[in-house]
Amino acid sequence: MLDIIIYSIAFIITAPILTTWVVYQFSVKIYRQKWRAFHTAVNWTTIWYILAVMTLMSVIFNNSFYGWIIVLLLCILSIIIVIQWKTRTEVDFKRAFKGFWRFTFLLFTFLYICLILIGLIQQLFYL
Repeated sequence: MLDIIIYSIAFIITAPILTTWVVYQFSVKIYRQKWRAFHTAVNWTTIWYILAVMTLMSVIFNNSFYGWIIVLLLCILSIIIVIQWKTRTEVDFKRAFKGFWRFTFLLFTFLYICLILIGLIQQLFYL
């Protein structure tokens, strides 16, 4: 039973695009609104993209980047809060975190795709 859970989590981490699609399909069935379903899929799968990028960076570069990624995430959140403070003079943390989470999804989806391509190229040329 524990093996099934471990393999399921490992699959979700290594294939977050498929996970996003599955969550989106379930959300469309539940909410019947594609835009809301898309936002739900983004919100629920962002963490899987972050974990996948961490794992891919560890595998490709043989080094741990967990600390750097956490610092990057904190810097992004800080920048979003400062921008919100400068433009609105009032910081709405719920809105700031929502913007942070969506930007993180875009960033880590892009990084995931780039790292997958880098890994494929490495495997093709270093066989």
